[in-house]
Amino acid sequence: MKWIKESAFLVLAAAASATALAGHHEKGEGVMLAAQPGQMMIVYHWPCADAKLGLSLLKDMIAYERDASPYPYAAAPAIHADGAIVSVDVHPSAESMEKANAWQAEDVEWQAQLAKMAAACGSVDDLTAHVLTMQ
Repeated sequence: MKWIKESAFLVLAAAASATALAGHHEKGEGVMLAAQPGQMMIVYHWPCADAKLGLSLLKDMIAYERDASPYPYAAAPAIHADGAIVSVDVHPSAESMEKANAWQAEDVEWQAQLAKMAAACGSVDDLTAHVLTMQ
């Protein structure tokens, strides 16, 4: 009987340890906030004639930005329910966002990548942006 109790205790202890190591007991477990208060979030929406190619080019652009921009920010590609390509960008502040936008306007490679996206998606005039100040 002692052996059964010890075995049961070991199984329970192992299960409890596995649960604790997995972190499921920690408060706040779940999806992180999209952005923190004071950060700027921009949602770009571009109806794209060739969404598959447009998304691929967007991913290339985001990778380039990550490595080349002197003003770090996060960007994530997506496909909207209407089939448009989307980028969700998060900047640490309004000032940082303005500096990143100025860098994009002056960066020859970034502008070349935007031109490739325009060739795949259509007019840049169809690109919309919604700027949000996170609270």
